[in-house]
Amino acid sequence: MITGYPMNLLNTYLAKPSTRKALSKKPGQEGFSLIELVVVIAVLAVLTAIALPNFLGVSDDASARAAQQAVITGFKECQVKKARGEVTSTAAFEPTVLTDFGVFSDSSALTTHAAVPSAPTYLCFSGSPLALNNIHIVPKETAKFPRFGVKADGTKVCNSGDTAKTKTFNIGCDGAGAVSTFDTGSTNKWR
Repeated sequence: MITGYPMNLLNTYLAKPSTRKALSKKPGQEGFSLIELVVVIAVLAVLTAIALPNFLGVSDDASARAAQQAVITGFKECQVKKARGEVTSTAAFEPTVLTDFGVFSDSSALTTHAAVPSAPTYLCFSGSPLALNNIHIVPKETAKFPRFGVKADGTKVCNSGDTAKTKTFNIGCDGAGAVSTFDTGSTNKWR
């Protein structure tokens, strides 16, 4: 036994049951068990499996939304030129540069273009007499994105080109493989 005043304090401290309990434990006895760690990893794996597809489609969804906005902007620019009386064969809109899509205009049907023409035009008006052109936006990856357009009368149309509905994300137009008009009562619309 240790003697002296400071040693009496140490003996008293060491004699306490809580101190003996703390000193009797071996290092590494505290923490999580293997089962607890496996359960946490399994829960994280399930949450990742649920959330990952949503995160992967975010950039593709943003690309499709940008394409929709670009085709509408081109149409509005042409409408402004028409309202200002600038109806000439050289009046053109400023094309939006997109990485996944190409924008252009012409008087042909919106469903006829599977790809951007080699020499796209951005003319607002063509024909004799001059009439407003349709504005097209065509994806570079046709299996991934739909085609969007605005007809000369302002009707928004799209064509998914994906008859099997194999897209991994839900963007663009409804009605696989068919041109869709976007009236209030239509089930096919831009989303």
